[in-house]
Amino acid sequence: MRKFGNDAPRFMAFTLGEDETVYKVPLAASMPMETLLELQEASDEGGTKALRFQVELLRRYIGDAVDDLTAGDVSAIYAAWNEESAESGAEAGE
Repeated sequence: MRKFGNDAPRFMAFTLGEDETVYKVPLAASMPMETLLELQEASDEGGTKALRFQVELLRRYIGDAVDDLTAGDVSAIYAAWNEESAESGAEAGE
């Protein structure tokens, strides 16, 4: 018999600037499907909607620290997240 839904979630851990606080964002395989679907829909629409969703998703996991990030920071975080998610066997588009 197979049993699903009891794996420990996997996260991408990172710091911001000189701050030693470690932030964690779940990798795609550990993120709720509803969140992944919202991310995919926002990405499909592109532009401001995609950026706004990315920022709000980061806010869920890193709080108000997101307000001090630049567009380049957000882009770099998501690039790293996509890379780590793919390495773990799932991408945001799956």
